[in-house]
Amino acid sequence: MKELTRAILLVAEWGDHRLQLGVARYAKQAGWHLNLDAVYNNVLPQGWRGDGCLALMSDENYVGFVHSLDVPVVEISQQTDSPFPKVHEDNHAIGVLAAEYLLGLGFGHFACYRTSPLNVAMSRIHGFSSRLSEVGHTATEIAWSPRGRRRQGDWDQRLKWLSTELQALPKPVALFCIDDCMAADIIETCMHCGIRIPDDVSVLGVGNLELACEASTVPISSIRIDFESVGFQAAELLDLILDGKPPPAEPILIPPAGIAVRRSTYTLAVEDPASRKAVRFMLDNFASPININDIVTATGLNRRQITYALRKELGKPPAELLEDIRIENACKLLEKTNYPVKRVAYETGLGTALRLQRIFRKRFATTPSAWRSGSICAT
Repeated sequence: MKELTRAILLVAEWGDHRLQLGVARYAKQAGWHLNLDAVYNNVLPQGWRGDGCLALMSDENYVGFVHSLDVPVVEISQQTDSPFPKVHEDNHAIGVLAAEYLLGLGFGHFACYRTSPLNVAMSRIHGFSSRLSEVGHTATEIAWSPRGRRRQGDWDQRLKWLSTELQALPKPVALFCIDDCMAADIIETCMHCGIRIPDDVSVLGVGNLELACEASTVPISSIRIDFESVGFQAAELLDLILDGKPPPAEPILIPPAGIAVRRSTYTLAVEDPASRKAVRFMLDNFASPININDIVTATGLNRRQITYALRKELGKPPAELLEDIRIENACKLLEKTNYPVKRVAYETGLGTALRLQRIFRKRFATTPSAWRSGSICAT
């Protein structure tokens, strides 16, 4: 570890603990002393003297204070148009990933929701809309803009307005929210006005904030931001600048780290009511030993009718679609748990380890154990 040589001020109006972990990890490695008055005490330390500053800000008081510092600054956000070098999540790429994921679920109708015109929100929406336009789709933008008697924090007014907007959308629709808190607002509003999630509206947030995503009535699928890398690389860049290296001409962008899939997008988009009912039955019951006869009973159609309907909507018969759902969930369990293959097969309705192995060899030319070890990536 280096000797303690540099005093660094962390100015953050808000922030994720994972970002702070990244900063802390680099600070420990570099031997920094961090001043955290602005983080934990909401105090801007007037007269502070040190070596450099890491800033996460949008409020004019914070911006003015940081501009007054006579030290190098690295900004950990896209919120302002300041001249400081920046390190932040790639917000355009976040929007692109959202579009690709929701397109993959088979949706034909799309919308996005924001409450702010700030740079972060607009970059995410631009990425989302531009990716959709490449494949011939558009997104309805739902934007709360306080005007007249509206106030940004007036939840009752916003709930009524949002209810009207959501009811007017064509269904089923995939809705991309700029962050997880907005996604939670959407889900609460849908519950108020009887809109089903995810069958009528599939909701995708950003940030993977556990309090918002897991505590929601319908757990929220969310794009994971690599906050720790953002914090670490911002601190590393500040250290390089303090060593006399020139700052980069463009922001350093950290790509999204994938999607945490939860109930709010756990569906396949289908227009036909009977097909939608069949898909929902399979998604809800795949872990049980259901078969085509159970699907027929659940939909009220005969075997020929439901097979025709699903082939028309999704291009696959019921048995193949059910196997797809089971294999997708088997892959998730292999990735996220240490369950033995036998238990994975049982938990996903595939019955035996032998059957799971046979399907993996046929589909992916590998075994479940090899897939888990990362030797091959199933798509």
